[in-house]
Amino acid sequence: MVMKSVVITGAAGGMGGASVELFKARGYTVIGTDREKSDNSDFFVTGDVADEQTWQKITVLIESEKLNVCSLINIAGRNYFDLITEAKKSEWINMFEVNVVAMVLGIKHLTPYLRKSSDSTVVNMSSIAAQIGTTGYAAYVASKGAVDSLTKALALELAPQIRVNAVAPGWIETQFTVAGLNLSEDPAAFRKQAEQMHALNRIGLPEEIAKVIFFLATAESSFVTGTTLVADGGYLIKN
Repeated sequence: MVMKSVVITGAAGGMGGASVELFKARGYTVIGTDREKSDNSDFFVTGDVADEQTWQKITVLIESEKLNVCSLINIAGRNYFDLITEAKKSEWINMFEVNVVAMVLGIKHLTPYLRKSSDSTVVNMSSIAAQIGTTGYAAYVASKGAVDSLTKALALELAPQIRVNAVAPGWIETQFTVAGLNLSEDPAAFRKQAEQMHALNRIGLPEEIAKVIFFLATAESSFVTGTTLVADGGYLIKN
């Protein structure tokens, strides 16, 4: 039996690292990629996912190691805060390069390999931000809205061989979230407020999102495609 492999972007981050651990624990070979080197994956490619050369390196690795890639997990992303009157064109362009175009490049280069595997999948990282307005984060909100639309379009284009879905987390305990909390005048008070915004009265854990990603990436979700699955601890229903 040929071992299945997955490619995970943002593998050095919180949700990326948790996903790497879960897939490895379930018997998958993991190819991780990020801007910073990490030893958590079976194979690791250091690079910018918005740079096509990074994906070319990944495909060379797949070929040389004869890996059976069954899923691409697009987690890598960035944020940017600025009021629209102060918006910087370069930041907006880079936001879409990292949060959207990088996914396009990954799917472009890996689709030929995914088509070789039965019930192969793509899982994109969206956010509940795509469904709500957030002052100062218009670039992030817009990019995640684009991810949801991209997911629907490619679910049709790549069907029936490849299923394409997205996951939209709420607040998750990552360096990304902690950095945002620390920007406030009173991080502890802001955290408490953030926790109470969720019906479950807490911020989620990276491991919990990894489980949702695993569900969408495997045959456990065999009749699901073109969907953005919300995993927000009840944030949207409470707000």
